[in-house]
Amino acid sequence: MSSVTVPAAGRRGPRGGPWRRARAHRRILVGLLGCAVALGAVGCRVSTNDAKPAAPACTEPGITPDAVRLGLLYPDTGNAASLFAPFRAGVDARLGVADEAGGVGGRQVHYTWRDDASNPAGNEAGARALVQTDRVFGIIESTSVASGSAAYLHDARVPVTGTSLEAAWTQNDNMFSYSNMISDGPSVTTWGAFVAERGGRTAVIAQSAFSATSMTMADKLALSLQAAGIRVVGRVDATGPIDIPGIGEKVRASGADVLVGAVTGAAFGQVVVGARAARANLRVILSPVSYDQRLLQVFGPVLAGLYTFVDYQPFEVGTPAHQRFLAGMLKYAPQVSPPAQQAALSGWISADIFLRGLAAAGPCPSRESFMRGLRGLKGYDAEGLLPAPIDFSSHFGQINRCYTFLQVTADAKHFELVPPAPRCGDEIGQ
Repeated sequence: MSSVTVPAAGRRGPRGGPWRRARAHRRILVGLLGCAVALGAVGCRVSTNDAKPAAPACTEPGITPDAVRLGLLYPDTGNAASLFAPFRAGVDARLGVADEAGGVGGRQVHYTWRDDASNPAGNEAGARALVQTDRVFGIIESTSVASGSAAYLHDARVPVTGTSLEAAWTQNDNMFSYSNMISDGPSVTTWGAFVAERGGRTAVIAQSAFSATSMTMADKLALSLQAAGIRVVGRVDATGPIDIPGIGEKVRASGADVLVGAVTGAAFGQVVVGARAARANLRVILSPVSYDQRLLQVFGPVLAGLYTFVDYQPFEVGTPAHQRFLAGMLKYAPQVSPPAQQAALSGWISADIFLRGLAAAGPCPSRESFMRGLRGLKGYDAEGLLPAPIDFSSHFGQINRCYTFLQVTADAKHFELVPPAPRCGDEIGQ
């Protein structure tokens, strides 16, 4: 079993005890100064709190009268770490905004985090430590190996919100996500139809043989391509370290005019470098996880023309919800640059879903009341970050059919929307 990072005892998220104590001390000082300068003041009283009613005492793990303790589980190390690193910053930003506004039901929301080391065994170990040692109320999670702990967390009836990249999210009723890209059942026609519209006829898929999520995603993409009449002529393994010239030659030799990725953005960028250098005759290059400004900075013009897709409103839409997200990132996660990152926005939405569940659970939350209340939530759109509202009651187990596609500009410095947005397809069988 891989090692799992264990935070120091009592470690908080970025809104921990010292920050709150300093703010309280400043309130006392301001009050005292106000008393000293008030002419003719007789009897001046200084409050050391915000005069908010105390939350009731509850017996559920992670719930105290003034705080909720969550767990955060994601890969801080391992081969998937680069893909998920900004997720934590998005969680920090959303919880920071919530705590500044008074928390939920008078409780501030903090977390303890664990590293799943990008593998299923580490994911299970991290989840068990959060529940049994840290005694968290629930977990916010983003990883490609959530299946490692899914059965344990379901049996323990621990609520989980996060990014759905595995079928486990469609099978366990304690797990909540705003979009399901993968299930044990159907794929969708959306991706294949998009590629066919752009003249794609034959495809090669980049996957990682060491990632079950990558292999499953490759299968779903293949089904979608084939449903659109596009023949999948081969697959190439993009597990690092990647032989860039060698993999590029394999793409060229396949004769495919479409290159599709089911690997991390960094790995797929290397595949594209190799394919370009080998002069592969590609009409369409498509990746599910390349909507990242950092990739454009690293790979530059080689990514010009690449297509990607997202299951939320991309930053190019520029809604008020995006502005709130960016302001929250600037204040509570300023170390992340640029702040407009896919994983960070996923963290923000995943934390927002958890806050909605806490609000729905009532003044003395239990895990069951949280799940019951959140499962009954209708019309959720993350305040405008989702292209259409979802009902968690009917959303469970459903694969997402609608995506917004974007293309890297000719100068490889920006992404631009490909209309119409979003595009919706139909479910297709195995």
